[in-house]
Amino acid sequence: MKQTGGVKVDRFKLCLCGPQEAGKSTLVESLQTGPFIAFFRDRITPGDQPHEPTPGVNVRTTNIPGVGQVSVWDFAGQSEYLVTHSMFMDAENTIFIVLYNIMDDIHTQKKKVHWWLCFIKSCNTKSKPYVILVASHADQTDTGGRQRASFILELMTSTFKDHLNISDEVFLLDCRKTRKTDMRRLKDLLARLKTTLLEHQRDIPKLCAEILKRLPKWAKEKCSPKCPVLQWAEYKEAAKEIDRFVDEDLLKTSSQYLAHLGEILFVPLQNADPIIVLKPNWLYTNVFGKVMAPENFPIQHLRTVNDIVMKEEIQRVFQDVADVDLLITLLQEFQLCHSFDGQEFIIPGLLTKTMPPDKWQPTANPTKTVYFGKQVQCADTTDMFSSAFFPRVQTRLMRELKNRPLLWRDGAKCFDINVESLIKLSPDGRAVNICVRSEQGDKPSCRQMLETMENILINALDDVSPGTTAEEWVLSARALREHREEFYSYSMDQINKAFSEDGIVYHEILGFIEDVDDLLYGGRDDDEEKQGAVGYTVQQTFQTQRVNQINVRGTGNVVITPGDTDGLCVTTETRTRYSSDTDTDTDTEMPVVNVIPELEM
Repeated sequence: MKQTGGVKVDRFKLCLCGPQEAGKSTLVESLQTGPFIAFFRDRITPGDQPHEPTPGVNVRTTNIPGVGQVSVWDFAGQSEYLVTHSMFMDAENTIFIVLYNIMDDIHTQKKKVHWWLCFIKSCNTKSKPYVILVASHADQTDTGGRQRASFILELMTSTFKDHLNISDEVFLLDCRKTRKTDMRRLKDLLARLKTTLLEHQRDIPKLCAEILKRLPKWAKEKCSPKCPVLQWAEYKEAAKEIDRFVDEDLLKTSSQYLAHLGEILFVPLQNADPIIVLKPNWLYTNVFGKVMAPENFPIQHLRTVNDIVMKEEIQRVFQDVADVDLLITLLQEFQLCHSFDGQEFIIPGLLTKTMPPDKWQPTANPTKTVYFGKQVQCADTTDMFSSAFFPRVQTRLMRELKNRPLLWRDGAKCFDINVESLIKLSPDGRAVNICVRSEQGDKPSCRQMLETMENILINALDDVSPGTTAEEWVLSARALREHREEFYSYSMDQINKAFSEDGIVYHEILGFIEDVDDLLYGGRDDDEEKQGAVGYTVQQTFQTQRVNQINVRGTGNVVITPGDTDGLCVTTETRTRYSSDTDTDTDTEMPVVNVIPELEM
């Protein structure tokens, strides 16, 4: 059976986002209701219905009259679930509806809508997502409700015009009523946007269509009802029902396409074959929903006084939902938790304690201790770090560092020989500060630790916040040594200007000057004048760091220095580096970045 070639799938992904109790789940029910049932539903729907929170993400494939088959993703609005939301906010073949309550005061409306639009932007980089703003609770507002909804739409369209395709239509709905004019207009808009999406939809392998037909049967017959998961060997054997000579690479490609559509989950494992989740809603609701649940879900007893979850507690909570060992594997592969011994689990998204001030105090030898650091902050008002970003950073710290870090909801303290580092999230969540110090004055170890921390941050951004544009600033070394309550920093423009002049930079708020070398490297000793930190002169090291600020990091994130990229293009060449931190005579090859003036065309 020939399974190569491409076909179109006549459906799209509809994501409903917004704060809790905005009416997302109610809107889904109304959208999928046909005209006959709608006639009676509009008459019998009670005015005050109890709020039933969505646990995690509720995913279903449904038919919307006048629109067709739609994969509907109803995202819970509670803050506890936001850690997992960013994994599934891909804009490919997707339309986002952002709901908000028109009865909130105008400041609250602006704040909540702006937050969700920033969140959508942070999760996407390949295209401008299609977004529809919908104001709910139309039955409770006065005649000024539509005017307020129009104001919110105009404001957000202007703010996000370079990042999101926001529809210019104003919608004010009673989400319970299916036959109102605005509900019909919303369906008409969805139908038009669907046509636009399908015109640009990638062809998927024909094998996908055949797998889609068999998924319900496989979920029923080939796995446990409480755990609709197949190991790769089982899944491959099932696919042989379609084609007994099925190519394994084609099967993987087809499965990844289906995962993009939200029909299955394709979970690659580090040292084993992938796992296939046949019912994504099981993972989102029954697993993630319970793990990240707020107070009105049975999860509170999971949390110990030390923010550690014991394996026996996981077994007790999930014994009726899934095979616990498999569940733990899935949580670890999604980087939601980590264990050092297989019995105690740390779930960063559940951490409740903030970092106590006494965990970062002056050292016993302050005169010899060297301090310096970096700050990564959001570039403008449309940027944010997705809710999964800092928990992902913490999970990577546990995975990648030799020594176990101390973790809090807003910080982490890490250790290595002769060096400590602090990663601290700002109170508004828009900046991450990285400080390194050594009581022994071990500057090379500090530099290496700082580089490790920066790489972990950038990798986490690429993973779960690819649409975020960030700026890199340099922390004030003197303010760090003085252990001030706040972090103070210099822009790279200030650093570049000072470096090109006398090497001195002035902090306007703090009212003192600092040496650029102290800020970037913890100062330089006499024997570092020629050699530098890693084999270059100090000036060469700085120039390499300076160019790194303007490079695209990974697939989506740009760490920028304002005004630093004009007229520059970047090329690389290979140059021999003589290592300064080894006793061997081995030369190593490493890329060196050159800045070349861009040619005028």
